[in-house]
Amino acid sequence: MISYRPLGRTGLKVSTLSMGSGGYNRLGQTSDPPLTEPEMHRLVHGVLDLGINLFDTSPGYLEAEAILGRAFRGIPRDRYYVATRVVLSQFDEASGPVLMTSEQITESIETSLRRLGVDEIDVALIAATEKADFDYMINELFPVLERLCRQGKIRFLGSSETALTDGAHAWLQAAVPTGKLDVVMIAYSMLNQSARHTVFPYCLEHDVGVMNIFSVRNIFKDPARLAATIEELQDQELLDESIDPRSPYDFLLEDPDIASLVEAAYRFVVYTEGVTTAVCSAVTLDKIEQNIRSVARGPLPEMHVKRIRQLFGHISEPVGN
Repeated sequence: MISYRPLGRTGLKVSTLSMGSGGYNRLGQTSDPPLTEPEMHRLVHGVLDLGINLFDTSPGYLEAEAILGRAFRGIPRDRYYVATRVVLSQFDEASGPVLMTSEQITESIETSLRRLGVDEIDVALIAATEKADFDYMINELFPVLERLCRQGKIRFLGSSETALTDGAHAWLQAAVPTGKLDVVMIAYSMLNQSARHTVFPYCLEHDVGVMNIFSVRNIFKDPARLAATIEELQDQELLDESIDPRSPYDFLLEDPDIASLVEAAYRFVVYTEGVTTAVCSAVTLDKIEQNIRSVARGPLPEMHVKRIRQLFGHISEPVGN
């Protein structure tokens, strides 16, 4: 039921839905109730059996890297790909941006390799604040990662973004044109579609893979959260007052071929030109299977896509979490 696409120029063929270990659940570590580690292992194995072959993680997701590593034991290495983060800069409230050293970057990758139990990370995604010294990171720190690639510890390089603050994708708009990134991780959704104008065109032209986050999160599962966000955007005069915060996407739910707003959100994202895979952080196989079935139903009708773009296509605020 699940389909696969090339992850840009990497040559990796990845599932259109990928498995995230972050978000609100952290692979079940922070879900309510939390999963036990054996339950997390069964989740990972079940996801693999469903055909999902790309797993996203980070040293910052509590013990997710190590839990995934233990879950992967005995699984043939060609059945899964792993993307993890490497921090180039962090933002300190007192001192501002703090740049990592080459030693810290190398140690981060070595630690991730040990925790994941692999010899090579498939995709290492830069984690950096858009407020840090961009030129220094690209010219001085990125070569550290390129050296680790030559050593066989990383296959491909990419970058995430600070989605909670960088709604306009300023970091990726600067980083992608350097030509150094094989993959990007970006927050694109039915509410913030700015990546379609600012980042995806370059990715399409230069064959850069796109891992999408914030496709659903809580905003398309929680009507109260969605309503509050719409009202906030209206207060900022960013959305038309005629949009009813309680039912901003009612035209989708009136369509008998769309089962839920969550389904619509996944179908909208996965079939946007430029997106390779949508990262899903659900922690039950039932929900993941449902998401796979939703995507398998194909793109939303063009009339709905046009209306979503007409109503919300101009938004570039960091919303959708």
